[in-house]
Amino acid sequence: MARGMMTASSFCKRSISRAALALVFAAAAHSASAQIIQGLQSRNNLSIYGTLPVNVTPDFGYYAPVLFGYSLGGYLQTPYLVGAEVRGQIQRRLNAQHQESALIGPRVAMRFGRVNPYVSFLIGAGNGWRFREPPISGVKQVKPIEDVGTQWTLVGGVDLKLNHHFSARVGEVSFSRVYLKEWNLSPVNFTAGIVYRIN
Repeated sequence: MARGMMTASSFCKRSISRAALALVFAAAAHSASAQIIQGLQSRNNLSIYGTLPVNVTPDFGYYAPVLFGYSLGGYLQTPYLVGAEVRGQIQRRLNAQHQESALIGPRVAMRFGRVNPYVSFLIGAGNGWRFREPPISGVKQVKPIEDVGTQWTLVGGVDLKLNHHFSARVGEVSFSRVYLKEWNLSPVNFTAGIVYRIN
C-alpha cells in the first residue's frame, strides 16, 4: 500500500514537472515569436521614395556607356515580411536616347535596428529609344527608333533609418530584362536616394 502511494506520488511529481517544463518552453517560444515580429515591423509602413539611378549597361553600344536619371516610387510594408511596391523610372543620355519603365510587384523587407534590407520583384512596361547608328557630330540627328515591351526587374537594397519619417537609401542594385521588338535590354542600375514614411 505504502509502495503504491509512493509510486503514485512520484508519478504526480513527474507529471507536474513535465507540465511545468512544457509551460516554460511554450512561454519562451511565444516570447521569441513576439520579439521576431516586433523586430520586423511593429505596424504597416507606407512610404514614398526618390532615387538617382545610374544605368551601367544601357545596351546602346559603345557611344552610350552610361545613363543617368531619376526614379520615384512607393511601397506598403506589412509586419509580416511581405509588402507591395510600385515605381517609375526615366533615364536619359545627353541626346534623345533614353529608357523608361513603370513597374509593380511584391517586396520582402526586414529590420535590424536602423538598418532595413529589402528585395523586390517588379514587372510592368519598359520603353526604349535609340539610334540605329551612332550620332555624328555636326550632323542633324535622325529621329531615334522607339519600342515598348514587357519588363521585369529584380531589386535588392538597404535603407538606413534617420528618424521616424526619413530614411537614407544608402545602396540599391537592380537587374532588369526588357523585351522589345527590335532589340532587348538588360540594364543594371546602382541607386541611392531618400525615403519618406507617410504614416
